[in-house]
Amino acid sequence: WKHPSFLCLLPLLCATLGSMATRAEALQKLREDWLAENSDDREEGVTRWQLNNQIAQAKLKTQKAPEDMDRLLDLAEAYGVLEPTDKRGLNVCERLMGQGGVNTLDTQRQGEAYQLFGRCLFLADKHEESLTALQRAAICFREKGNFSLRRRNNRALLRVFCALGRGREASERLEVALTLCENSDDCIMLYISAKQALEHTTCDRDKEILDDIWYVYLDTHPEEKVKFEQYNDTGIGLCRQFAGGEERTEEAPVDWNEVWQRVKDPEVWKDILPAAVEECKTNPYLRGLLMLAGYLLLLYIILIIMVTFKGEKAAK
Repeated sequence: WKHPSFLCLLPLLCATLGSMATRAEALQKLREDWLAENSDDREEGVTRWQLNNQIAQAKLKTQKAPEDMDRLLDLAEAYGVLEPTDKRGLNVCERLMGQGGVNTLDTQRQGEAYQLFGRCLFLADKHEESLTALQRAAICFREKGNFSLRRRNNRALLRVFCALGRGREASERLEVALTLCENSDDCIMLYISAKQALEHTTCDRDKEILDDIWYVYLDTHPEEKVKFEQYNDTGIGLCRQFAGGEERTEEAPVDWNEVWQRVKDPEVWKDILPAAVEECKTNPYLRGLLMLAGYLLLLYIILIIMVTFKGEKAAK
């Protein structure tokens, strides 16, 4: 290993290992993004026992009618809802594709089967095969499908193109998917997903193309632009708050002179007063205490006035 030729190759080897680590981290991020999408689509409040029960029922129906490919697809979907990385889901999809049973399904159901198969392949690190399945799903959804299915398919294709290092095609998928958005939240989440997916390409030009597509879209959709800017401003505000909280680590005053200097400092009151007003608006207990203090102050003033009048009458 001390040979001069090896020492010359050492920087190249380190760079290669570093890029491999970066790519592995990026692929893991793409996997996590797809898994998170599955969690968001899962019915709210459903338990693991219920999902296992759905699998058992789907399996029983498949056993009763082994030739019914629609029920076989239901079983694969049930596995995917519970755990997208479950190899049983991939095995069922391969059975569906291998027997040619997918061709007996309705066109939209064919698209759903190819979409599910593409996701299983991607999570199994078979990216080229995943791309083929997702492209077949796209053909089916173009013939018979809705905006939601087509948008989901384009988002999936975007991830696969990123995994394959094909940033330009990934940006094109974003451009198509943006035309299928039905509300402003859909397009913003789509852009965020695409931005995360393109982070690992290490090609600045790909990121520039993505941003160009996004900002052209915002220029032609003012409502989405306003909402995106609101989200962005909120995020920046939160970051500043956290940063400010870390920076303002002042020590406690050591004497009364320092306390008085801080009381006279207008910058201190600029920070304290808005926070105090907001706290009074949102905290019912503090609001109640302030009202009680107001009543006590009013009662105190009345008593002082009464004592004063009584004192004057007694003097007369």
